[in-house]
Amino acid sequence: MKPLKPIVFMSALWMSASLSVQAQSQIYPNHFDLQDVQLLDGPMKSAMEINFNTLLAYDVDRLLTPFIRQAGLHEGRYADWQKKHPNFKNWGGDGFDLSGHIGGHYLSALAMAYAACQDAATKERLQSRLLYMIDVLKDCQNSFDQNTTGLYGFIGGQPINEDWEKLYQGDISGIWQHRGWVPFYCEHKVMAGLRDAYLYAHNQDAKLMLKKMADWCTQLIAKVSDADMQKMLTIEHGGINESMADCYAIFKDTRYLEAAKKYSQREMLEGLQSLNATFLDNRHANTQVPKYIGFERIVEEDPAALQYATAASNFWQDVAHHRTVCIGGNSISEHFLSKTNSNRYIDNLEGPESCNTNNMLKLSEMLSDRTHDAGYADFYEYAMWNHILSTQDPQTGGYVYFTTLRPQGYRIYSVPNQGMWCCVGTGMENHSKYGHFVYTHDGDRTLYVNLFTASKLDGKKFKLTQQTNYPYEPKTTITIEKSGRYAIAIRRPWWTTSDYRIQVNGQTQQLNIPSAGTSAYATLERKWKKGDVITVDIPMTLRQEACPNYEDYIAFEYGPILLGAQTTSQNEAEARATGLQVEKLQNEYAGDGRMDHSPGAVGSSKSLISAPMLIGERSEVLRRVKTLDLSKLTFTVDVSRTDSLIGNYAWKSLTLKPFYSIHHSRYMCYWYQQTLGNYAKSDIAMHEAARQALDARTIDFVATGEQQSEAGHEYKYSDDSNRGNWHGETYRDAQPNGYIQYALYNKDKQKDGLSLLCRFATSDRGRMATLTVDGVKIADIKIPSHVEGAEGIFFNVEYPIPANLLVDAKGKVKEKVAVKLTASSSTPCPGFYYLRLLKSN
Repeated sequence: MKPLKPIVFMSALWMSASLSVQAQSQIYPNHFDLQDVQLLDGPMKSAMEINFNTLLAYDVDRLLTPFIRQAGLHEGRYADWQKKHPNFKNWGGDGFDLSGHIGGHYLSALAMAYAACQDAATKERLQSRLLYMIDVLKDCQNSFDQNTTGLYGFIGGQPINEDWEKLYQGDISGIWQHRGWVPFYCEHKVMAGLRDAYLYAHNQDAKLMLKKMADWCTQLIAKVSDADMQKMLTIEHGGINESMADCYAIFKDTRYLEAAKKYSQREMLEGLQSLNATFLDNRHANTQVPKYIGFERIVEEDPAALQYATAASNFWQDVAHHRTVCIGGNSISEHFLSKTNSNRYIDNLEGPESCNTNNMLKLSEMLSDRTHDAGYADFYEYAMWNHILSTQDPQTGGYVYFTTLRPQGYRIYSVPNQGMWCCVGTGMENHSKYGHFVYTHDGDRTLYVNLFTASKLDGKKFKLTQQTNYPYEPKTTITIEKSGRYAIAIRRPWWTTSDYRIQVNGQTQQLNIPSAGTSAYATLERKWKKGDVITVDIPMTLRQEACPNYEDYIAFEYGPILLGAQTTSQNEAEARATGLQVEKLQNEYAGDGRMDHSPGAVGSSKSLISAPMLIGERSEVLRRVKTLDLSKLTFTVDVSRTDSLIGNYAWKSLTLKPFYSIHHSRYMCYWYQQTLGNYAKSDIAMHEAARQALDARTIDFVATGEQQSEAGHEYKYSDDSNRGNWHGETYRDAQPNGYIQYALYNKDKQKDGLSLLCRFATSDRGRMATLTVDGVKIADIKIPSHVEGAEGIFFNVEYPIPANLLVDAKGKVKEKVAVKLTASSSTPCPGFYYLRLLKSN
């Protein structure tokens, strides 16, 4: 029987693929089955195949542990389960528990990967793992079959079963108490996982389990008042309204559509009935995007619900056109910025969150399906190439949470079975579904070519092959594989030129499309024959784009591609080839710490004034860029300076290349660009002048928390001392009664007029300490909540050193002094961000 196994499996795959076409069309009627879009060689296919291996590296038993725990399963195969397969720690520990959210994402990713995978052996492994997850989750759900207190149909991983039972009785107090755990957000991931297991892998158990969960979600809020419901919806709840609308589409139970509307937050629905430039300011970004996906799903199922369509469209317009940065993402430190604090795009290390872009692409697909407006596909393409593709480590398959925009920033990557961040979950999905939006259709009439991705389409009516090395060549070739009469609508990107051209079998076609500069589809309708060849020329040009509401910084773009530049090398061989210094990046691979995903918490940064700059007239900037090799999309940019405003400026020329391809080094995506006169008057110039003046006064300097600097200053500190990084700056602190001590060297042998400059942060407000020099107190310190003129949260304080402390008993100038910061007995020691020994002005 052994030789029959592959045949049986392939038969099962064929049946599953055939059925999944029908299933997927229930939610995505304008899309082709992922199985029918085969990616050919190119960056997307490479990323997808790396992701298959990354998914299979995860410990599925540990991902299932929280569900088994909450179901109370402990017999048979579940005996000692938690001891054998301990729950993942990160984002699932004491005091903050999102257990289960990654399990839901993982199930979705397995389903999509299974549908997209063309390799039979890998496909079988993905399917086997998916079936195993469904089998265990089914046991978890069935354990509540006799429950009458609100858990019938429930599947979840958070230790809050009693909160759900309270909610079933109309009491939101438990959910409100655990609002920081975002319970409905986690449940949305589980429902989406079951939905995708049904849609993409056509798993019938998943379908039945999804229905039980939909019943649970509906009954759960039946007794909740409207006022309490809206209060509860101020908590992040993911796309639970989307899930309920999806369940209505699948099961046609009107209770689910009504539940979808009840799960919709009215404030967000009503607030964007017209375009409002400030409505989203300072809101948590990815809390909002899934709500509008849900709004769009509601109007797709209920076309009369026009206010939902208006809100979804206006939300997309605001985010895409006014809040999207050069990588195609949005938000800083997870929040939408106002115009007045847009400097944080550059100053802050916590750049756009990957989850936001994942969800914006979902919304773009849906709006495109409803309107066939090519602008949605233009946005999709740009964000996919420059953000989504860039968030995968090509070496390890790890995922990225924040992509910093700050000059000379770098990425921090996840490691399988460690960081369980939300962006790990969406990352698993992102790289499983690159074929999802390459082609769409409107039934039998029109085939839309949305993306120029090398691929084969094998639909029921539409069959073709797209061959291209786009964007490394500005064209694509489409060969028709099945005859028939229909229209093909090929996207004309807004950024291409008037030389955009389509030929059919060598004959140039007359195109009825708007002039260049607008997004459009060029539609060709005819009776197509197998073997017809469509050639599309898509000319690309270099352009510059300013940072939203902070136009001192610009980015370089070529066609759909953001161009970036490395400023460090990852090894000696690369250093020899590029001339860039080698740097081992701090905490480039994240651990299990709660904030290990954040460059602002565990990474390191460079000062803005140490970065390459483009000083000169803006109209001349593009002339500083020279083509190196268009087949690789590489260019050089002249970043030299002839002025003397920055004395140690050494940058000359850097290589520009696709941003998504830069990994394991510091990079530039935004560049400071101003005239010399404006630079001299700018804050950055004043900051540089102040820094140079401070450097001129500095006799000795300790970079607190940095190993080499501390070792060079005879560091001593209490056992409870810690080092860390906050908003890009390294610090050292200690617990109550703890201390930090360094030796500072008086290299100039000055016997008076010296002082200590200490750097603190207002985020440590209320912390107290004493500052001593050689055991003599020179200051009591208490960190205030606000300091006039502070650099964001950071501020410097200068403390004069009495002259008698600079000489010994014989009157001889000391070569060094011991500077000690000791915490009070009631508060931790303030974070010590750096320490300088200064001479007088």
